[in-house]
Amino acid sequence: MEKNYMETLLAQIREKHAKECVRQEVSDHIQDQKQHYIDNGMTEEQAEEKAVADMGDPVETGIALDTLHKPKPAWSALAMIAVLCAAGILLQYTIGSSSPSAMESYFFEKQCLYSVIGFLVLSIVYLIDYTQIAKYSRFLCLGILLLSFLIGNANTVHGYPQIDLIYCQIRMDIFFYLYLPLYGAVLHSFRRCRPHDLWKLVLYTILPICFAFRQVHLSVFINVSIILIFMLCTAAVKGWISKSLRLRTLGLILTGFAAFCALIFWNLPVYQRCRIQAWINPAAFRTGAGYIDLRIRHIISTSHLIGKNTELFKTGSPLDFETDYLLTYLIGKFGFLAAAALIILIVLLGVKLLSVSIHQKNQLGMMMGLGCSLVFIMQSFEYILVNFSLLPTSGLYLPLISYGGSGMLHTCILLGILLSIYRYENIVSEPLPLQYKKFAA
Repeated sequence: MEKNYMETLLAQIREKHAKECVRQEVSDHIQDQKQHYIDNGMTEEQAEEKAVADMGDPVETGIALDTLHKPKPAWSALAMIAVLCAAGILLQYTIGSSSPSAMESYFFEKQCLYSVIGFLVLSIVYLIDYTQIAKYSRFLCLGILLLSFLIGNANTVHGYPQIDLIYCQIRMDIFFYLYLPLYGAVLHSFRRCRPHDLWKLVLYTILPICFAFRQVHLSVFINVSIILIFMLCTAAVKGWISKSLRLRTLGLILTGFAAFCALIFWNLPVYQRCRIQAWINPAAFRTGAGYIDLRIRHIISTSHLIGKNTELFKTGSPLDFETDYLLTYLIGKFGFLAAAALIILIVLLGVKLLSVSIHQKNQLGMMMGLGCSLVFIMQSFEYILVNFSLLPTSGLYLPLISYGGSGMLHTCILLGILLSIYRYENIVSEPLPLQYKKFAA
């Protein structure tokens, strides 16, 4: 009887990804009701018949569940992303029209191309069921670690480890940022794992931090390390790690990470120490490392609430407005209100992305989404602070807006994964922990 009922009910569900979720949900409810009636003295056959009858007409119930378990379109987030991409293109065009350099039109044309390709990639990833990505998360993480190790031992160009792959230079940043949502899926698969399996999780956490230290810019290393440790702590707080090992494991990892960071900052290269000193007292390094900080502070201090700052191009050679200091240019060109409007839009999108992550009923979606949203938030936060000279100058990327092909690519992939999590929120079921999968097999 239950089998016939389920077949009729599932025939009403149009979304194939939702069928298993609905099947599990309805079957669990029927079994609970059936057990209740058996406990009250019914025979098994009578209890099953009564439990199925309580579910109502299978066609009507199926239609109601079909309405509930369907993809959720993320129109508002997609619209905000499109607006930010358009703002980036418009700013590149404005910079190009303000400069006689032929390179400025190059940046505008490339930004148009990157935005179109990035939005296309985002749309494709958005339509993919993110659980299919999570299914292969361990293999993908190991592949990224292996690839980063191989590339990290290749020749270094302009200070960044790169490798010539089909005439393309691949920045290492993209690998480590894409590692983060996959790490969230790995964390989820290790829920309530046996103590002797815990060392594997520690390696998944420590290895990317060690590789990032050797292979990427300091700001990328800091971002990746903080997000990895934060995600691990979140998993521990949620009880995913064995209670007897939770505090000891976290204590060892956090202590080791703190010691590692202290060692790094104690042995900073001379040029990085000089950059920090120049940020604190740029006047003492006026012709060297402090020049950019002085330029930024001068542009900001002489800009208006609305309107162009005539000092924007008069105070020496121009900054890299199209890449690292796009927000400073916006303040000087159009005033603080224009910059405030852009910052508000960035903040609203960041809050929405974080909200999508932390309000997920599916714990896998929550953890993967956390890795994606924190990258967007931290990159945006750092870029804004540097453009107001509140952090030392550094080569940064403002997601979706400033110039950068690899930056646009990893941002759109991460946003695509996050919007896929939102899209399939009411469709996919919670995957089993690692040890239950073994028994189920």
